[in-house]
Amino acid sequence: MHERLLQLIRFAAVGLLCLGVGLGVLYGLDEFAHVYYLIAYVASFVVPNLVGYVLNARFTFLGSSVDRAGAVRYMTVNAVLLCANTAAMKLLVTDCHMWYMSAAILLAAINTPLTFLAQRLITYRIPRNRAANA
Repeated sequence: MHERLLQLIRFAAVGLLCLGVGLGVLYGLDEFAHVYYLIAYVASFVVPNLVGYVLNARFTFLGSSVDRAGAVRYMTVNAVLLCANTAAMKLLVTDCHMWYMSAAILLAAINTPLTFLAQRLITYRIPRNRAANA
């Protein structure tokens, strides 16, 4: 139980860093490059997730290496999340009239625990003998 709590804390720290990167990409593309907010949102989702994969593999889940299979699993989980979040972003901005940056922050807050569980169970599979000790 203690190890899972530490993993969640490390995951949240990586997430905060990636959130900052993602919000910077979103705001910069929309405000300065005048890219449509949904396209900017997709970019702001992909860029920090690439960084997050490496950081989570080495820091959060203490993996010794970053491998192709893990990267594919990580990006697959994130592709599903991206589709759901892009639809939610459109709903929040268009129908609920929420500012796109507020919507992005809200979605990030909702996604943190969901993403942690999905990544822990799918991407960074912990062997059964090690999981029993966690």
